[in-house]
Amino acid sequence: MKPMTFGILVVVTLAAIGGAYYATQERKEITAGSFEKRPLYPDLLSRVNEVTELRVASQADGSLTMRREGDGWVLAEKHNYPADFDKISQNLVAVASMEILEPKTKRPENHADLFVEDVEAPEGTITRSVRVTARAGADTVADLVVGKSRPVDVGGGVFVRKKDQDQVWLVDGSYQPNTKALQWLDRNIVNVDSRRIVRVELKHADGATAEAAKPDIASEDMAYASPVPEGKKPKPAHEMNNLANIPDFLILDDVRPAEEMDWDGPTTLGRYTTYDGMTIVMTAVEEGDNTWFRLRAEPSARDPRLDAFVEEHQGQDSPQGRMADEMKPAETVAEEIAALNEKLAPWAYRFTAYKTDKATSRPGDLLQDASIGQ
Repeated sequence: MKPMTFGILVVVTLAAIGGAYYATQERKEITAGSFEKRPLYPDLLSRVNEVTELRVASQADGSLTMRREGDGWVLAEKHNYPADFDKISQNLVAVASMEILEPKTKRPENHADLFVEDVEAPEGTITRSVRVTARAGADTVADLVVGKSRPVDVGGGVFVRKKDQDQVWLVDGSYQPNTKALQWLDRNIVNVDSRRIVRVELKHADGATAEAAKPDIASEDMAYASPVPEGKKPKPAHEMNNLANIPDFLILDDVRPAEEMDWDGPTTLGRYTTYDGMTIVMTAVEEGDNTWFRLRAEPSARDPRLDAFVEEHQGQDSPQGRMADEMKPAETVAEEIAALNEKLAPWAYRFTAYKTDKATSRPGDLLQDASIGQ
């Protein structure tokens, strides 16, 4: 289909849905001759691995600066906490792979309608654009203003503009960069499979203690292990299992240097002990409406039954086999403890609301009236 023919179809479609502005722009901006699809940044794909800084800026969320540091990336605005390498790589490749479909307006007065106005604007002016800048050392290899997406039913694509140019382009794809810090962080804190957990202890500043443990090495479920008051009984096993799940795929909702926190006040201490010789210790402290956690790993006694259990069940397609497959040799556990402490020591974390609630459970949260279910 020739570009002019395509443009006429788009005008008809958009007029039908009230997109008069876009119809007018299509008529004005699309040239009568053919437009050859070409890369927006022809040399960037070959230089992606040279990029040392990626900056994303929006009026609503401010600036975020990801920098290469050693073998990884950090987010400057979050105290140089590790950033999500895969997210950064995906964004760089997305920008480097952009291909121009059509030229659009060159008129600065029309930029705001396509959300490709400058992010920086006079006070009182609202901007909806996102600026993406990539640098390789001192060399700026991309500086792009990303605007709105064109509806898929009229061809899709994204309106973009190079920062130092007035020309707006329609490029292929649906690229919309994230603008919030949380979306760029490496959110993984620890990942200790719940099948490795044999005991959980939660101790509060007022002395209240809740414990759950697996009764046998082959047990799939945790059981309440603290004294049960008269008239009460433990909640079902899945409530106990939620405690073992806390260090399983534990992710952050926020992070800050641990040295900024006051750890001398009332705390909740959680201990998550594995069969194979590790305990994850979580100290929780309240600050305003938030709960912050400091974590460390320490060695613990390896279950004397474990090696025989692993030898008997490892590799089997059964609950016990899958459990045995998660267990680690003593040497591997020692390396895991060292690596976790190096990662965790400098930081205080906020968890998701769900895991915060479970990690600060009190005995009453795990008990119910004895008459329930009778």
